[in-house]
Amino acid sequence: VCSYIHLAASSKTNSTKQLPETPKKFKAKPGNGWCVDADGLERSARRFLKGGCWSAQNFCEADPSCVAFACQSTAGMSVIYTQTDCTNDCDNLQWVTNPELITKATSEGVVTWANSTCYVQSTLSSTVGAVDAGSTSFQVQDGSIFSVGDEIRVFTELKTVTQVSGDGRIVVFTPFRGAHQAGGKVLKTKASPR
Repeated sequence: VCSYIHLAASSKTNSTKQLPETPKKFKAKPGNGWCVDADGLERSARRFLKGGCWSAQNFCEADPSCVAFACQSTAGMSVIYTQTDCTNDCDNLQWVTNPELITKATSEGVVTWANSTCYVQSTLSSTVGAVDAGSTSFQVQDGSIFSVGDEIRVFTELKTVTQVSGDGRIVVFTPFRGAHQAGGKVLKTKASPR
């Protein structure tokens, strides 16, 4: 099983090259196989990628829409949970807007996925109240993971943070195009240049 979370590439190869620091952090879910929800179903927009864990990690870190990936340590096949270049269940964006719906992994007896691991983005927070169309500020439960200059995804809109206050209020550069319900997920997609 491939281990993860910004390990030195030297742990997999003889190179001393480090993986680049990225704002996205991922946590492995229990079980082995592709990612599934509490009902044991994989019902989300996704695409498949030839390549193992490192390729999947790099792809997911570079894609603002990617919230999770499952990878095989031996067969070199990965599934990326994203709406970008989606090939399966592309109209189902539940996981893209709320990766906390992903609870575990399963291979359902498919031998080629039996040694796979599901990794889900963990650098996220939730909106406290509704977000109005045309507004440039909103409040999150945990603002400590965000900094001025970070790029974030709120629901499906990409925004740049211009201010973060101690109470979790975030101000973004451009107004929201649509209104969004309370409890929506806010994901960091790119860290501010420091």
